[in-house]
Amino acid sequence: MKLDYMVCWNDAMAMLGANKEAVAAIAGVFLFLPSLVWAYFVGEPPIEGLTDAAEIQAAQIAFLLENSFGLALSYLVSGFGILSLYVLLAPNRRETVGDVLKAALGLFLFFLVASIIVYAGVFLGLILFIIPGLYLMGRFSLVPMVIADQEERNPIEAIKKNWELTKGNGWSILLFLVMIILVGGITVLVAGLVVGLIVGLASGGAGWPFFENLFTSALGAAFQVILIAVIAAIYRQLSGKTQDVEDVFS
Repeated sequence: MKLDYMVCWNDAMAMLGANKEAVAAIAGVFLFLPSLVWAYFVGEPPIEGLTDAAEIQAAQIAFLLENSFGLALSYLVSGFGILSLYVLLAPNRRETVGDVLKAALGLFLFFLVASIIVYAGVFLGLILFIIPGLYLMGRFSLVPMVIADQEERNPIEAIKKNWELTKGNGWSILLFLVMIILVGGITVLVAGLVVGLIVGLASGGAGWPFFENLFTSALGAAFQVILIAVIAAIYRQLSGKTQDVEDVFS
């Protein structure tokens, strides 16, 4: 099946619109709040004023090591939220947010193992030749949806089923996701700069860190939600389930 970008985008927006309350609840707790807490209480590596590349790298490594526990916890919480959103948007949907979270909890360990295998494969491809790594990004993109929709508890089987679904569409999926990431990334960056400028002018240059972190965390969470919905829509189309969206969510 040839991937149709417009169908995917419309499907993604329809799913988000039909599940806006549940999406907002899950994303708010598991994506927005961890990002806000991290930004406000931990912040960024202390590299301001550093010009030497080695010093900057050393400061970043020291920062990561110092905050490794918090970083791991943040990734686990956000990872669970991401899987929960995939479960919510899967064709095999649950009736309530509680059902979604319960199903995601039962699949979370397998999701983590599959993610590690996928990241390792993509990383190896990038290290060796770059282009194979990029191709694998597209081919492995539906693994979370296979786990969420089919409740596949064998990570290797989930990767195999994903591989069959994405056959012939690896580059198409990659291009679609890259376009969304670029547009979303630029939007987040520009919006952050504009808000920072407005806040700087309004506060006389002192800034309002909490408000700025609140805004950037909310925008980042919204971007993640859109990306997840697009991947869910790609899965629906390639698995032949797109036609059921209007009936399911009506």
